[in-house]
Amino acid sequence: GKSKGQAARDSVNKRQASNTKMKDQELLAFACRRANKTRSEALAYYSMGVLHDNAKEYDKAVLCYEQYLQAARGAGDAKGEQLALNSIGIDWHKMGEFDKAIDVHSQHLQMADIPGKFVAHCNLGLAFAEINESEKASLNHRQALRYAIVMSSLVGESLACGNLGVIGAKRGDIKTAKACMERHLKLATALNDIKAQLDACTLLGQLANDSGEYEEASSYYEQARSLSLETGNARLATAAKCMIGVARGNAQFDDYVASIAAKSEAG
Repeated sequence: GKSKGQAARDSVNKRQASNTKMKDQELLAFACRRANKTRSEALAYYSMGVLHDNAKEYDKAVLCYEQYLQAARGAGDAKGEQLALNSIGIDWHKMGEFDKAIDVHSQHLQMADIPGKFVAHCNLGLAFAEINESEKASLNHRQALRYAIVMSSLVGESLACGNLGVIGAKRGDIKTAKACMERHLKLATALNDIKAQLDACTLLGQLANDSGEYEEASSYYEQARSLSLETGNARLATAAKCMIGVARGNAQFDDYVASIAAKSEAG
């Protein structure tokens, strides 16, 4: 492997390269503004935003995307405006400013085309969930599902069903959560989306366990474990193995209680 010194040098070089790129984009934006090339200026701001995002400097990224938004509006570029609003909303969400995120995603929703409306509803659903507005979260995820179906997008449908499953579980609406998660799992399997399959099996296992369906829980946790091993995630596989133990333990405990009850009734 690399020496610590080499790794540190690589990290510094990477940061310097990123800073150089940032300076290049700033100069480009300035040059474009002087030459009045609005579209190029807009793209330079967007690129700066992406570089800040990659460096996890979300507050700086928002400032760049806001400049991109102004430039896109100035150029009458509706697609650019949507992209800017989406990017700003996501960064506010990452910074935990959920009310600001909701405001920006709502603006995006107003002007978006159908794929944009799908994205905006997904983002709104996630932001509302963070502030425990589960009814509004659910409503937005249902709208997202409608648009996914309109677009015949299996990926979109899978994502929306997964989000609805999570919010249903959070609200204690087990029936809805289970139906949505089963659909999510089916689509994720068809799409060969291993991570989504893993998340779905884990939540379905949890729902079954909470409902006292211990055999079913055990079977979902077994699936989660084999998926974890497939992705090479040993930590998750171990966690799934523990959950299998819990589910089986619960099942045995239930049998034990039932047998005691039967004995006392017989006695």
